[in-house]
Amino acid sequence: MPDEDVFNPCAARRTLLLGASAMGIAVLAGCGGDSDATPGAGGSPGVSSAPAAPATTGGNPFDDSGSGGGAAPQVPANALVAAGEVPVGGGVIVKDTVLVLQPAKGSFKAYDAVCPHEGAIVDPPFDGNPIIMCPRHNSKFKVADGSRVDGPAPRGLKSVKVGVKSGYVVRA
Repeated sequence: MPDEDVFNPCAARRTLLLGASAMGIAVLAGCGGDSDATPGAGGSPGVSSAPAAPATTGGNPFDDSGSGGGAAPQVPANALVAAGEVPVGGGVIVKDTVLVLQPAKGSFKAYDAVCPHEGAIVDPPFDGNPIIMCPRHNSKFKVADGSRVDGPAPRGLKSVKVGVKSGYVVRA
């Protein structure tokens, strides 16, 4: 069977979440447009005719392609992800190529998310699983150090040095 025909549940989940996010933004955009004489003066909690802050409602707030501006907190230039977005005992893929993990509360690790076997993006572990899996050919790597445990990968995952700054996991 060709590699292109292999079902990737992680990619399917990402596609579903991106589609749901786009639909949610479209629904929210359709809810606006009421013309109040006093927009933003009192009113119901959570209801506002003011435009939403772009840094928190759409796009990637960690994209290095431009500055967000506004009153949002300053995101460090080398930020990968907000520390609160990384589940304890699990991880997330950021910038499409970095796996950021939080094996224990407040402790962060990161690896190149590209499997050294054939370049597939590995799946983040969850619920304290000590193993990172590659969905393409089932190579396995240790959360502790990225080393290869099993499978066709010739070596472990490349480590990415990270730290925490202003509530964000950043490249060190």
